[in-house]
Amino acid sequence: MRALLSLAALALFAALIALPSQAASFDCSKAEKPDELAICGNPELSALDSQMAGLWYAYAKVPMLMGGSGARHDEAEAFLDARATCGGNVQCLEKAYDERIKTIESEIDAAMQSYFELMNADPPTLANDVAPIVSDYADECKALGGTLAADAGTPRMMTADLDGDDTQDYVLNTQNLQCDAAATAFCGNGGCQIDIALSTSGFANPVSALGGQPTLVQAEMGTTLEVWVDGTNCNLPGGSDQECWATYEWSDGALTPGYAARSPAQ
Repeated sequence: MRALLSLAALALFAALIALPSQAASFDCSKAEKPDELAICGNPELSALDSQMAGLWYAYAKVPMLMGGSGARHDEAEAFLDARATCGGNVQCLEKAYDERIKTIESEIDAAMQSYFELMNADPPTLANDVAPIVSDYADECKALGGTLAADAGTPRMMTADLDGDDTQDYVLNTQNLQCDAAATAFCGNGGCQIDIALSTSGFANPVSALGGQPTLVQAEMGTTLEVWVDGTNCNLPGGSDQECWATYEWSDGALTPGYAARSPAQ
């Protein structure tokens, strides 16, 4: 886990040094507003703008939790509004940039600390919320005339707020379940059974997928779940060198998948 954190920190550092050098974070040839013209015409302001842009580029790469991405966007919009009210007042603009830079630096520190705690936290334990679903796995195996292996009788589990209600949901991956009556009880050529139990439905009637490599992704509008699925879902021809991925996203009161083909490197 700590190795993952180190990689994240290195990615942030690389993002900072890789940002192209420029006079400002916007195209000065298209500057029209008083604040933009003042920034482009003042080397000190231009340097502050570039410094802020570099920090923002790094901050935008930090994974955010519990609606943090939306707040991050709102803060950026609020800064632009505050900058605009300064017009061409250099002192006002300098103050606005100084405050914004300090805020972003502080929020990067806080976000990285949260990410560190997440990466180093103990894995989630089996919760009562999803106990009935896990019991169903045992019943499925029993119906096939077998029992789940004692050391492989619980699914792999991840938690995240997928339905946007500030309550953790569960992603259950049956890949490690072993039913002694049928090797393919939970997994086959198309992947393994993956169940998504949502708090909005009381963790009952989970959304099911057949695939592998379930991955939680923090996006601007919230957390999504990506799952590798059979190529037929993307209408991939036989022998294709691409893979098909399903992205489960909360929209209009439901968690629904969208399918897209990707190269294996993605």
